[in-house]
Amino acid sequence: MSFRKPISTLGGLKYWVNIEQNKFFIMQKHKTGLWPYKYRILMRENRMEIANSNDIIEIKYDWKYLDDNTVPQLNQRIDWLNVDVSNLVDIVLNSIKLKLPVGRK
Repeated sequence: MSFRKPISTLGGLKYWVNIEQNKFFIMQKHKTGLWPYKYRILMRENRMEIANSNDIIEIKYDWKYLDDNTVPQLNQRIDWLNVDVSNLVDIVLNSIKLKLPVGRK
């Protein structure tokens, strides 16, 4: 599995058929086979291609990897959201005190 910078998707559904999709990704198969690869995975948000393969087993492996590792986990939060609100107020007040000019309190 090799990932690279996403590229724009040429052809759309004229040359590709959707074989699997979810909220974040679309897996497609090329209709004619006259393409360097048979399968690709697109990001739904911006239609950019993020993976491709000639082997259905490999593209399904990529699909599983993307689903397990790149989709945001709803039960996890980023660190700053886990900070207690009272501690957050103290942090903001301390940073404001540090920025006051010398001689002022």
